Amino acid sequence: MQQSLWVITMGNRYSDIKRAARLQTGLNNYINHLQTLGTRPSRIGTQGARNLDVTLYFQPFTASVATDEYVAGRCTTASDTKLRAIVNGADDAAVTNTLGANTLINLPKFRGARVVYFENATRSVNVETSDVTGLQYLKYAGERFSIPFGAQTATADQQDAFLSAKAAILAANASAAVKRVSLSREFIGVEPA
Repeated sequence: MQQSLWVITMGNRYSDIKRAARLQTGLNNYINHLQTLGTRPSRIGTQGARNLDVTLYFQPFTASVATDEYVAGRCTTASDTKLRAIVNGADDAAVTNTLGANTLINLPKFRGARVVYFENATRSVNVETSDVTGLQYLKYAGERFSIPFGAQTATADQQDAFLSAKAAILAANASAAVKRVSLSREFIGVEPA
């Protein structure tokens, strides 16, 4: 019994050494990638423009604005169709596609809160090889949606609104095998004096 425990313990130690050797290869590839950065052609402009063709309006969580003042954010048509009604049904969260009689304001260096949702109908994964490290990793082949949102009331809390929206999104998409919902927090930069 004592000897088999020793073999298992030593086996774990050796697996760490093997793993470290593999990661060292990845680190060397990463360093080489950084050193040859200037010799590779740029990929800028090769993917085309993002299809952010829906403008949405909402009130910020962390900036004090009048009740009729809204900021704008953008998303894709697919994200708008998939998420806007669900987010609007959540407590403390609100987003609309019409400004109506409200006033659109510009907050310098402002980025609205955003719900990011990833889903895959099945648990199928693809084995990919990193261009940077040369190491293999598993990648879910699914769809990603994201939508900006704001406060439903002046006292709404961003985290509470997100958790409510997250629960509603997961409930509305119960049939998907893989579901991840995350929050990109609202950001307001500081203007130099």
